[in-house]
Amino acid sequence: MKSITTRTLELKGSSYEIGQALGRIAASIPPMKNYYTSGYENFGEAEARQAETLFARWCPGLNEELSGFAGELNVPLESVVYYAMTYLKPNCSHLALLPSKSSNGHPLIARNYEFNDELEDFQLIKTSVEGKYTHMGTSVLSFGREDGFNDQGLAVTMSSCGFPVGADKCMRRPVLEGLQYWAVIRSLLENCRDTREALLFLKDMPIAYNLNLILLDRSGNGALVETLDGRMAVRPLDETSPLPYTHATNHAVIQELASLEPEAMIHSLKRYDYIKNIADSVETLTVSQLKSMLLAPYPNGLCCRFYQDFFGTTKSMILDPMDGIIELCWGGRAENGWHTYRLSDPLPTSEEVISISGEPAAPDMFRFAPNPFA
Repeated sequence: MKSITTRTLELKGSSYEIGQALGRIAASIPPMKNYYTSGYENFGEAEARQAETLFARWCPGLNEELSGFAGELNVPLESVVYYAMTYLKPNCSHLALLPSKSSNGHPLIARNYEFNDELEDFQLIKTSVEGKYTHMGTSVLSFGREDGFNDQGLAVTMSSCGFPVGADKCMRRPVLEGLQYWAVIRSLLENCRDTREALLFLKDMPIAYNLNLILLDRSGNGALVETLDGRMAVRPLDETSPLPYTHATNHAVIQELASLEPEAMIHSLKRYDYIKNIADSVETLTVSQLKSMLLAPYPNGLCCRFYQDFFGTTKSMILDPMDGIIELCWGGRAENGWHTYRLSDPLPTSEEVISISGEPAAPDMFRFAPNPFA
């Protein structure tokens, strides 16, 4: 077993003030400060200026936030790792239910996030930037968001679509200048009221990451948005859809993009089929059933413990945008407990130690097989 400290915090004020607050937190945690300000190979002042131009158009307020952070720590902007990693290896599962498919009559999203525990923030943050929608979700490098929902009732989750794209040499190189997913999600949560506005916002956004993005709002309208090497495809989710749910793992399922990448990893296909088989076998799904699906061990479930292979469940979540609630279990272990957070309530700064257990992955998990949607 391995012990990990999780954290909750609430941030309020101007973008610059929020950046200063994050800087003070990083200053008090030396490993965080060192990681966040260690710079990145071949990323200097010129690249930082280019990133600033992109952020100013698509992530308003982010430049001010990063400036406040760098100023508080007295480091040059180009040394802030978030710039290089956002200016452009997670593996996840998520399922969105229309009200007609959930037992409580609410639109719901259930999601697992798989990654390496040493590179995971383990933070839930509530953010209220002046002039923007208040939102709550888990973070990446503190500034980005991996999921969440806002006070207008829009919920957003993601998974990689195909092999992850990023700045690291071991990752797939981006084919266009654009944004990482964590900047995309935060911009959606801060600037869009519902699925319709989010789709309009995404229409011309330069997204360098290949992702499966699920949108769902409190009125029960949603969409699956897939991006692959600069292309985008959308599958709406509403009461006129053939099925009252949509889901995704780590391969393209919209035919026009799946045809561009006709193979998928075994683990992605197995998790996708697991979700579909359960969802198709019952008229409605309860929150309890969704939690059981998230924590059931792979291959007969969605929980994975392969942290050294960057494939360990770091968090499991149920998002209810109608009630404004996130239910969160860290580390994919029921023993760590499910915690309920309501957006309308204060989110006190706190820390909690949780435990995870790892194991080696079977090599055949990462083999490729034909994508049935290609």
